[in-house]
Amino acid sequence: MKLIYSPFISSYDFGSGHPFRGDRFPSFISFIFRRREPFEVIGYLGDPPKLDDLTAVHSLKYLEELKRKSYMNYGMISLDTPVFKDMWEAALNLVHSSLSTVRVALKDGSAAGFGGAHHASIGYGGGFCLINDIAVAARWAQREGKVESIAIFDHDAHHGNGTMDIFYEDDTVLYVSIHQDPTTIYPGVGFARQVGKGKGEGFTVNIPLPPGAGPMSYSMAFEEIVRPIIDSFNPDLLIAHGGSDPHFLDPLTQLYQTLNGLWSIGKWVFELKAKFKAELLISGYNPKIRNWGWLSILRGFSNMKMSYNPLDVEGEVPLEDGNIIRRSKLAIDDAKGILSKYWKLS
Repeated sequence: MKLIYSPFISSYDFGSGHPFRGDRFPSFISFIFRRREPFEVIGYLGDPPKLDDLTAVHSLKYLEELKRKSYMNYGMISLDTPVFKDMWEAALNLVHSSLSTVRVALKDGSAAGFGGAHHASIGYGGGFCLINDIAVAARWAQREGKVESIAIFDHDAHHGNGTMDIFYEDDTVLYVSIHQDPTTIYPGVGFARQVGKGKGEGFTVNIPLPPGAGPMSYSMAFEEIVRPIIDSFNPDLLIAHGGSDPHFLDPLTQLYQTLNGLWSIGKWVFELKAKFKAELLISGYNPKIRNWGWLSILRGFSNMKMSYNPLDVEGEVPLEDGNIIRRSKLAIDDAKGILSKYWKLS
């Protein structure tokens, strides 16, 4: 499988002391080279994003504000997202990464890359996200006539409020997210009752899981909601994205995913019925586990077995106890009750 990478993407870096550092990308590439993992690493494909690619998703006013603050090297995009030097160019590099990944996926059937700034929306940014590269790549594929229907499977621990808002009234893009209960984590939205609006009603699928949810809870959510809905939607293109932040060692989340569980997420994406598939990786705030988490997702997505013993990396795995399973089941049943109005769910 092809993995798209450019050293330029490391410029997406919020600086010393910030959870999001740009060295995560070259670190992962070095990691898989040292391990001789069987991925073909290639550079960006096609032209960088043009202004009309960006305005297909974001307002011109927001883009101009972003560019102005970047050139001034001053200000904040949100309370948690400061401006950094050359921010505009860095954001465009991230968009180019996702565009390239989708282009290769449309050519080869599947591809992986780096991206997933899912907190950025039409007129706002935040959560370390500036330009929504997922949405830009999805709209590019539609505008170029490459595909009509697109499913976005967001498996980040944080809900993708920006992506949801962009496609909230769109019936050509299905947004499906498994995430930590929004009453317990940023950005505070992503409730099961948020299902879309107008033509898009029913095409937003939110599955919030309680803190402590791990592989068993995710498997229930996937088999009972994610798989049947995405397979029924039968998208031309599937864009999946997330990373290692659902892992129990991640410092910014409270989920109990494991490396085996992350591998399963990648395998689920491989198995979903879609003509073209792209996997984008970006999240994960524990350097000890991030590379292993990303590798687990990629090996699952490539239909490869794990090439290591997860317990040698993780140590003792926390128990996803009966109380957590019951709470997850209640959350999943609640979502099913809401979504059964739009989709056939057993």
